[in-house]
Amino acid sequence: MRAAAASPWALVLLAAACFSVVAPVTAGVYGVPAGTAMVAALLQCSALVIALFRPPLAVVSAVTGVVVAAVAADPASGPWPWMPQTIVVFSLLLALLGVRRQWRLGVAAWASSMALTVVLAGLLTGFSEEACDDLAVHGSNSALLLAAGSLVGTRRRVREELALSRRHVQAESERRVVVEERNRIARELHDVVAHSMSVIGVQATTAQYRLEGLDPRVRAEFDDIAAQARTALAEMRTLLGVLRGSGEDADRAPQPGLEGLDGLVEGARRAGSRVRLHVDPPLRGAVLPPSVGLVVHRIVQEGLANVVRHATGADVEVSVLRADPGIVLEVRNGPAPRGAGGVADAGGHGLVGVRERATLLRGSVSAGPLEDGGFLLRALLPWEGAA
Repeated sequence: MRAAAASPWALVLLAAACFSVVAPVTAGVYGVPAGTAMVAALLQCSALVIALFRPPLAVVSAVTGVVVAAVAADPASGPWPWMPQTIVVFSLLLALLGVRRQWRLGVAAWASSMALTVVLAGLLTGFSEEACDDLAVHGSNSALLLAAGSLVGTRRRVREELALSRRHVQAESERRVVVEERNRIARELHDVVAHSMSVIGVQATTAQYRLEGLDPRVRAEFDDIAAQARTALAEMRTLLGVLRGSGEDADRAPQPGLEGLDGLVEGARRAGSRVRLHVDPPLRGAVLPPSVGLVVHRIVQEGLANVVRHATGADVEVSVLRADPGIVLEVRNGPAPRGAGGVADAGGHGLVGVRERATLLRGSVSAGPLEDGGFLLRALLPWEGAA
């Protein structure tokens, strides 16, 4: 019954098996006309399937089938008004209701069947001894199966609630582990990286006061270093807020996008690189989703940072173009001048982060050296509004 309650097809097979027994026994043993016996059997057996979708309708169908069979049958032919086959089918229905946690409806159906038995026995047999015995057999057996089904249904409900509770506990445990790891990373960033950036900013800011006779260009260079350090610290504070909290407050803060590319290019120029930036005019006027604009900004930022670190002074061309599937952006640099660092390699985590950002937007990234000794970082980011 448990398997049948879980599978509609199993209930269909059970109902068909019951019908193949109930109809011929009702017609052959109790003298019910074949057509009437088939209708009564169909009403009783189909209730097993109907109970999956409309339990109250299933009870009405089963009780109606019992009444039709009882009225058309010969009370002297055997146990009546509840024939053995009708007791079996109705008890299965009550057990099914119990398993499916419809025990209240099952109790109402059982009480209705008992009241119906009393009415039929009083009207048609005057409460004969056989009818009273049949009432006792039906009442006890059907009540027993209803109780068994209800116990199974209650056990299933308890197991489901326990499983749900375990899933909630596991999810909470995983969330706590993630939060602890984020807090650990935040502490390390604060204690190591942020402290170092603060020292760099202070030293760059106070250099012109501590060192006498600085060239104006050197002072300007120190000012740029101090400004870059302050910018890095500001972004670090935002990152720490994301790591230490839920990220909701950080998500409400303005995120850099295409409008921040000019600042990135200017910073790379101050570092000694010759940078040209080209952004399609329609893209400059377009309103990009924050996620797309942020990824474009970060990819260009990483590309320019690689040039500054590994090919200082190289010619760089940054282009952000529209394409049929979305946006194509390229950071292409020529060979490093003599005496500068070589072309960026893949030994760090910068390109890994770029690929991860592009993958979040279902995009792709390619990066590698060029024949002339330069390097090309190319990303394709799908965006419906670019068409």
